Amino acid sequence: MPATVLCVDNDRALVQILAKALGGEGYKVQTAFDGDQAVEVISGATPPDLVLLDLILPRRDGFEVLEALRGLEAPVRDTPVVLLTGCSPGPEYRRRAESLGAAALLTKPQPLDDLLGIVREHAGEARPGAGTARNTGARAARKAPPLTGTLRDLPFPALLHHLHGLRASGVLHLVTGKRRKWVEFADGYPVSVRSNLVNECLGNFLVRSGRISHSAMAESRKRMGPGKLQGEVLVAMDVLSQDDIPAALEAQAAEKLFEVFEWSSGKFRFERSARLQRANELALSGSPANLILHGVRERVPIDRVDDYFAANADAAPVPAESPFYRFQEIELEPDHQNLLAGLDGSRCLRDFREADEGLRRVLYALVETGLLELRGGSGRPSPESAASRPASRSAGVRPDDEALRVELAALAERMRGQDHFEALGVSESAAPEEIRESYERLAARVHPDRASGSSRAVRSLAGEVANRVTEAYEVLTDPRRRTEYLLERRKAERDAAERAAGRQVLDAELEFQHGEAAMRQRDYAGSLRHFGKALELYPDEGEYHAHYGWALHLSHPGDDSMLHEAIEHVRRGLKLASRSEKPYLFLGRLCKARGSSGAAEKMFTRAVQIDPNCAEALSELRLIHMRREKKKGLVRRLLRR
Repeated sequence: MPATVLCVDNDRALVQILAKALGGEGYKVQTAFDGDQAVEVISGATPPDLVLLDLILPRRDGFEVLEALRGLEAPVRDTPVVLLTGCSPGPEYRRRAESLGAAALLTKPQPLDDLLGIVREHAGEARPGAGTARNTGARAARKAPPLTGTLRDLPFPALLHHLHGLRASGVLHLVTGKRRKWVEFADGYPVSVRSNLVNECLGNFLVRSGRISHSAMAESRKRMGPGKLQGEVLVAMDVLSQDDIPAALEAQAAEKLFEVFEWSSGKFRFERSARLQRANELALSGSPANLILHGVRERVPIDRVDDYFAANADAAPVPAESPFYRFQEIELEPDHQNLLAGLDGSRCLRDFREADEGLRRVLYALVETGLLELRGGSGRPSPESAASRPASRSAGVRPDDEALRVELAALAERMRGQDHFEALGVSESAAPEEIRESYERLAARVHPDRASGSSRAVRSLAGEVANRVTEAYEVLTDPRRRTEYLLERRKAERDAAERAAGRQVLDAELEFQHGEAAMRQRDYAGSLRHFGKALELYPDEGEYHAHYGWALHLSHPGDDSMLHEAIEHVRRGLKLASRSEKPYLFLGRLCKARGSSGAAEKMFTRAVQIDPNCAEALSELRLIHMRREKKKGLVRRLLRR
């Protein structure tokens, strides 16, 4: 028997898409749109095996639903629950989710494939063989079942919005009456379109847009043959130039797509991972949010907008909490930007029913893009007041692909070598509000919409940087995770310092050995250089100071100032390595060179005491004794005279 999944969200369109996706995978799906309804389903005769639960719900929120579930009898109280939130979950959210035993706390929107993977993880496979090739390693994966529905239940703007949020890739089939359209999506962005409408062929489109005459189109059709494209024929006829064709094809593709906004009814079917053949490539200059805004402004019948306002008259529009939607690239006029910033939940949609048509269309479009959320009939926003959140931003004109690539590459390269504080551009002592403000600025810069028309490499780069920024924000705004991160970073810094010191010691020892080799070859200048490098790398080694001082004297044998400096180095070496014979040996030789034979004898004697086998010190002492004995003999002979 297939596992049952309960989807709870007040966004009915999203629930519809998830229900169809899960049903296609073989799961039995239950749905609920508010907290009370969710508790009723969970407590019913057939409780679910897994709950996908949004936190912001009418009547009671997701945490209250989860508390009610945990208070039921076993085994229902142990049902796994995946919590979803549109905002970046703060530490309080995480602590509460953990205390209530949530299986996961995810930020919406989640890519559809990732969400299905999470369902499989916690509810099991709905049926044998339901895993994809990526999970099983098989060369050929089972074809994913299509998502189907009607445009009356899920209008085209909402469908575009949710495919964008779910990062869906595949082909959307659309049909109303005899009209058919196919739109290919890549990571939630429409990339190509095809139509079966004769009046949308290139020639008819060019006539309709006033670019060619009816007679030119008719003549081009006569000349078309197997393998010949109408655009090529029009160029050969000198009706269009070769440079006109790309722009004409782009405009034709956009027209095919925007025409769907006018459909008041129809059916859709989305085939995941499918590809579209023989289609016009879309070269849309903006994000899906801009596409929806344009389509609603120019094509959606106004009565459909007014019907929506009437059906949701008691709901209050407020700025979205989800950073993904809040930072979408959308071009709004200044007065509409000001309106968006001023929506605090105190006005319901009924208050706008008498507004001018343009404003009503913009409000409807902003709801469909997710930039605005509707809160239930109380007309008040959620406990996280919209007034405490920054208003949505308008990114304006998106930079070209190369400029965007350079900007994102520079950000990615900079962040790869930085910790979370450096990545967000804040200090370790930064307050939560400062961290939030920095995150908001960066999130707007790296939102995937900015790369919507760019290459796959640029889109991937945008995703990498966006994930890095979000990870830093989530860690630094959670006090427990922030403390753990700081402790881990301190330990990593200590470990790195120890490794660096170890490498430095090794490099210093190698330089010292090179210096000794040069000394044996009487290359005193070379030995001085090597001992000097060893001292730079590790200045606390007494042997290095002693050898440097001795090499300094040998390199400048007649220079009294160098002799004084050499003695100072050797004396410092003696302090650092008082149990080594070499500093005493070298200091003895330097005292000898200065004419202090008594001090020299003491140094040589100390060297032999430390190492009785120090041949050099023993040799120096023998010479001193021999000279002393010779001097005594000379004195005796003089006295005998």
